[in-house]
Amino acid sequence: MLFFWVVDTGISLLIRHSRLQRKITARLESTFGRQIEVGRYDFSLWGWPTLEGQSVTVGEDPRFGHEYFLHAESLTMRLRWRSLLRGRLEFGTFSLSRPSLNLVRDSNGDWNLAEWLPRPSAPAGGAAPVGPPLPPSSPLRFTRIEVDSGRINFKRGDDKLPFAFIRVNGYLEPESAGRWKFDLQATPMRAMVIPQQAGTLHLSGHVGGTSSRLRPAALDLSWTGASIPDVLRLARNYDYGVRGTLALQLNARTDASDWLVQGRAELRQIHRWDLSLRADNPAVNLAAKLHWNPMNSGIQFEEMTLEAPHSNAHARAQISWDHRHLPPKDQISPFGVELRSAELDLGDLLAWLRAFHGGVADDISLRGSARLDGTLVGWPLRVDEATLTLGGVELSSPRLHVPLRLSPSRIHYNPHGILFTPAALRFGPDASPFTGFIFADGGTSEQAMKGASNLRVAGRINQVRDVVAALSALGWNISRGWDVAGQAAFEFLWLGGRYPWQAQPRGTLEWGGEPGGASLAAPFLNLPVEQIRARVDFLRGARIITLRAAEAFGAHWKGAFSRPTTGGDWEFGLSTDHLTTADLDRWLNPRWRQSFLDRMLPFLNSPSPVNAVPETLRASGKLTVDEFTLAPFAAHRLQGEVKLAGRRIEFANARAQFYGGELAGSFEATVAATPAYHLDLDFSHVDLSALTGATPALANLFAGAASGKISLDARGSNRADLLASLECQGAARVGTAELRNFSLPDSPRISGVRLDTSSFREASATFTCASRKIQFEELTLLAPNAELDGSGTVDFNRNLDFRLGVFPAGAADIHDAHANAAPIAAYRLTGPLAAPQITRASARTARP
Repeated sequence: MLFFWVVDTGISLLIRHSRLQRKITARLESTFGRQIEVGRYDFSLWGWPTLEGQSVTVGEDPRFGHEYFLHAESLTMRLRWRSLLRGRLEFGTFSLSRPSLNLVRDSNGDWNLAEWLPRPSAPAGGAAPVGPPLPPSSPLRFTRIEVDSGRINFKRGDDKLPFAFIRVNGYLEPESAGRWKFDLQATPMRAMVIPQQAGTLHLSGHVGGTSSRLRPAALDLSWTGASIPDVLRLARNYDYGVRGTLALQLNARTDASDWLVQGRAELRQIHRWDLSLRADNPAVNLAAKLHWNPMNSGIQFEEMTLEAPHSNAHARAQISWDHRHLPPKDQISPFGVELRSAELDLGDLLAWLRAFHGGVADDISLRGSARLDGTLVGWPLRVDEATLTLGGVELSSPRLHVPLRLSPSRIHYNPHGILFTPAALRFGPDASPFTGFIFADGGTSEQAMKGASNLRVAGRINQVRDVVAALSALGWNISRGWDVAGQAAFEFLWLGGRYPWQAQPRGTLEWGGEPGGASLAAPFLNLPVEQIRARVDFLRGARIITLRAAEAFGAHWKGAFSRPTTGGDWEFGLSTDHLTTADLDRWLNPRWRQSFLDRMLPFLNSPSPVNAVPETLRASGKLTVDEFTLAPFAAHRLQGEVKLAGRRIEFANARAQFYGGELAGSFEATVAATPAYHLDLDFSHVDLSALTGATPALANLFAGAASGKISLDARGSNRADLLASLECQGAARVGTAELRNFSLPDSPRISGVRLDTSSFREASATFTCASRKIQFEELTLLAPNAELDGSGTVDFNRNLDFRLGVFPAGAADIHDAHANAAPIAAYRLTGPLAAPQITRASARTARP
C-alpha cells in the first residue's frame, strides 16, 4: 500500500511539474477534436490506472461561437494496461463529473456535435452518407463516456435558449464503426420557471453519427412522473390552469431514409386548477404513428387514436410546411386532420364538465352517445367540415322533478353554414304530453351554399323552474339568486346569417299562461312577484315586454318595457291601482328578510351588504299610481318619471291630487345598507280640514287652504331611525285659516282667554325640523282686528311651545314695521296640541 501511495504521488507530481502535462493535454485534444484546458492532473493505481483532470474545459469550434463546448469539474480517464506497457497513452472509459455541454445549431442548420462524433465509413459500393461534406474527424480514441450530474444547454447561434436538461446521468459508447449506443436520464428545466414535478426523461438506444443524420437509429424515449402544468410551463412558459399527470413513451426507428415514430401519451387526473381532485377526473390515452422523411417538407400521421374510459376517436393527419415549388392550384393546407370516427359516451363528457366547470351536482347522470366525423385544416386549426350525430340523450337527477330527454338528431357543418335536423327536448317520458323544444330544420343544403342559415326553435314548458334546475345541476347558475316559475311558450327564428349565432333572433315568448300565471322572486325583494302574464317580442332592433298583469307590492300592475338590441337602458311605462309605503317597506326593507335569530342575536351573523340590488340595473320610464298611501295620508292619480340606476331610484316631475289640492315635486332614494331618502315637494290649495281629518288625533282642529313647499331628508331602515334622522325646511301659507279647538286673542282689548274657534284671513310661516322637533319662524296670523307674530316649536309628540305677540291691524309688514316695537299684548301657547294652554305673557317676551 505504501508502494502504491508513493507511485501515485510521484507520478502525479511528475505530470504536474514536467512536460507530461502538455503531452497528455495534447493527447486529449486529439481525442476530442477540440482545444482543451485542464487545471491539473492526478494519477492513481488503485483498482485501475486512472488519470483525473480537474476543471476541464473543451473549447468550441469558432464557427459555432466562442463559449466552451464542454466544461466539467473533473474528467476521470481509465488507461489501458497494454498501451502503458508499450509506452503509449491510450484511453478507455471517460467519466465526467458535473459536466455542462453546449449544443449549438448555426444558421445553416449544422450542429456543433457533428464534428465531434465520427461518421460511419461508407460500405463498398454503397451510397455515401447523406448530408454536406464535412472535414474528416479524428479516429475514435476511447471506449465509453460516463456522465454524472450533467447539464445540457441549447443555443441557436449566439443566443442561448431558455430550455435545458439538468441532472443528466448515463453513458455513451461506440457500438461499432460510426454507431453509438447510449442510455441517459435527465430532468428538463426552463429559465425563470421553477417546476414542482418536471418528471424524468429516459433516452436509450443507438444512433449513427450526426454527420450521417443519426442513421441508422433506434431510440426509446420515456417521460415519467411529470405533471401537466409543469410540462406546459416548460414548453410555453405559461400556466394554462390545467392540472394532472403525464406519462409519455416514444419509439423511433429509421427505415432507409425515413423515420418511423410510434408514441403514446397517458394523461391522468385532468382537472381545472381551482377545482379539487376527484376520483372521476378524466383520463385519456393518445397514441400516434407517424412517417417522416427529413428530405421532404412534411410529416404524415398514419394513425392517431384517442382513448377515454368509454369513448374513442380515430384520425389521421399531415403537416406540410413548404409549398413554394407547387402551383397555387396544387397547394394544400399546411396542417390537415381527418377525423375518421369518434364515438363519444356522454358520461365521459359529464366527467370533463365536472373537471373544468364548478357546481356540477354529484348526483346527476348523463346517458347517451354521439358520433363525430370531420376534417380540420390550417394553423391554428379550424373546422373545414364536420358532422355530429346524437343518439338518445337523457339527463336525470334527484334535483329534477322529471328527467330531460333529447331525441336523436344530426348537425352538419361546412364553410357555407350549419344544417340541423329536427329534434325534440322533453321533460318527462316520451308518452307524456309534449312539453319542451322543437329544433326545426336548420335550412336546406341549397340555402347553406348561399351562406344563409334558417333555424327555428319553438316549444312549450309547463314549468320554467325545471329548465333552471337542469342547468343548475350542470353548474350553470343562470338564476343568480332569482327564482322563475310558471308556464312558458315560445317560438324563435334565426334568419339571414351565415351561422345562427350571427343572426338576430326574432320571435315571441309567452310567460305565465292560465291558470295562476307565473312568479318571479328577486334577491332584492322580500316577496315574489306573482300572477305574472307577460309577452316578450324579439323584433329587429328592439326587445319589447308587454306586462298584461302582475301582483307586486300589494298592488295590481300592467305596462310595457322596451330596450334596443344594441344595448342601453330599459324604458318602461307602468301603472297600478294602489301603492302604500307599508307595502314598499315590507317588500324592499332588508330587515323583513331577517330571521328571528338574526333579529335576536345579530352578533352571530355578518351584516348583509345591501339589498342585493344589481349595480347594472338601468331603466327609466313613467309610473302611474291611482292611489298612493303614506299612512295615514293618501294621494290620488300620482304620476311621474322614474329612473333606476343600480341602487339609486329617482322619481321626478311627480304630480298628484292631494285632499282638494295638488302636489308636485321629486323623490330620490339610495337603497344601501342604510337607505337614504330626499324629497322636494310643492303643494297648493290643500284642504287642511280634509288633511287633518285623516288623523284621529288632529281631526276637526284645523281648516283652510294651504300652499307652500317643503324639502325632507331622512335615512334608516325602520320608522324610528327615519324619525330620528329627519331633517326638513320649508314655507307655507294658509288662506282662511281656522283653529277650531281654542281661541287666540284677536283684540288687545280682550283681557281673558276663551276656548272657541280662531279665524284668520291668512296665516304664513317658515319652518325647519331636526331632533324630532319642528321649529316655526316668522309665524304670522292675520285676524280681522289684530295681527299676531311669533315663533315656537312642535315636537313629534304634538307638544306646543309658542310665543305670540299681538300688533295693531293694518300693518303692512309686521316684521319690518314692528321689528323694534313692543306688541300690544303677548301670549304663550304650551301643552298638547289637542288641548293647548294659553297664558298671558309680558310684552317684552313676545318675540323670543
